[in-house]
Amino acid sequence: MTAINPYIKIFFGLVFLLLGLGYIYRPGIIERVNKIIRETFLNDSYVALHRKNWGFLLLLLGCVLLYMGMARIWGW
Repeated sequence: MTAINPYIKIFFGLVFLLLGLGYIYRPGIIERVNKIIRETFLNDSYVALHRKNWGFLLLLLGCVLLYMGMARIWGW
C-alpha cells in the first residue's frame, strides 16, 4: 500500500483550514457559495444551524493534514 504524497496533505490541509475560517469568520462568502451549489447537497437551514460545527471540523481536519504533511516532509 502506498502512502499519500505529503504535498497533497498540505494542499488539502490548507483548503480545509481556509474553509473552516470562512465558515467561522466570513459566513457571507460561504452563503454565496452555498447559493451556487444549494441544489446539489446543501440546505440553507442546515448551514445556518451548523456553520460553526462545520467550521471547527474543517479547521481540525486542516490542522491535522498540515501537521501530517509537514511531519512527513521534515521528518518530525
